[in-house]
Amino acid sequence: MADNEKNKLKNAIEFYMLANNLKYVTKDNKQSLADQIYGAMILAVAMNSEYHKTENIGETIKAILFRILNFYYPNETKECIDKMSKGTTFITNINKSSMESSNFALESTMSELALEYFFENFLFEEEIDVKNCDELYTVAKNYGIIDRLGNDEVKNYEIFKFYYNNRILKKKERSGWNSTHWNVSINRIERISEHIVGTIALAIALDSEFDFKVDIDKVITALCIHEIGEIRIGDITPFDGVTPDEKKKIEHKAMVEVLGNLKDKDLLLNMLFSFDEQDTFDSKFARYCDKLEADIQAKVYQDMGYLCLLDEYEGNVVFNSSRVQQMIRDGATTLFDIWYELDKGIYTDEPVFTKTLQFVRDNKLK
Repeated sequence: MADNEKNKLKNAIEFYMLANNLKYVTKDNKQSLADQIYGAMILAVAMNSEYHKTENIGETIKAILFRILNFYYPNETKECIDKMSKGTTFITNINKSSMESSNFALESTMSELALEYFFENFLFEEEIDVKNCDELYTVAKNYGIIDRLGNDEVKNYEIFKFYYNNRILKKKERSGWNSTHWNVSINRIERISEHIVGTIALAIALDSEFDFKVDIDKVITALCIHEIGEIRIGDITPFDGVTPDEKKKIEHKAMVEVLGNLKDKDLLLNMLFSFDEQDTFDSKFARYCDKLEADIQAKVYQDMGYLCLLDEYEGNVVFNSSRVQQMIRDGATTLFDIWYELDKGIYTDEPVFTKTLQFVRDNKLK
């Protein structure tokens, strides 16, 4: 691998890892900064659907991430961006994007904070015991919490309901890390929402360093919503006995339900279906970022010392797999060896992804 290519991979992974840090900064071991970013992003998608706040929701999603990174890691963010091939261009585009798009990123972030406070603090402080979405909306409306969303009650309800449903992904663990799968020993394992933020950061980083010729704003918009089906069906792994066709069928049904009556429902559904079919290069790129982010997170957990030894997995659903057993017989000595062997064939038509996976394997990340 040429030195220039190694530098590009190093730059991409450094930016991704800066965003990965956001998964571990939590309040009371509950919501992380990555959760907060996800909430603001998903709220922006819903608000834009109903009130058309900006022509480019992807720019807003990107700006939300950069705002938080710049606030918590100003020096490190600047250092990463200065190294990245398109880093300066990204920041310039965010800074030069329409005032409404820039303001919308801030508006979405502040609205997310208000709604999260409503769910996590206000209801408890006021001793309000309601859990039904319709009742919660009425309470939020009566206390003026909904006012910041807009002036149309029908639209506000759809935004609130979409946000309410997507909050579930802040609570749902990535099931692949739990005790019946890869058995990560960290106290608070990754949430689905945190994974989503990771995929977006990875997409930005790889697009910056390599000439993929993708519409990065479409890519990160698709990544922002790509797990909404898991609100209903949960995080189903390849080891759970559900075929890809079965999973696609129930997940697509769940996506339709979660999108409710948002005005942009058809547009967002087409984006999700394209993501699954990989029928455009944008959707393939997004899908590969989704897979690669999980690979990298596995290596991060290994480097942090949170993955168990191979001989501690007797009876585990992952290690009951004949394919995994064969990898161990063939010489796999760590869990990431298995991750690497399982996924290295996914990216054979896109060498940059394969080389990124190799770089992750060969370097300590955390």
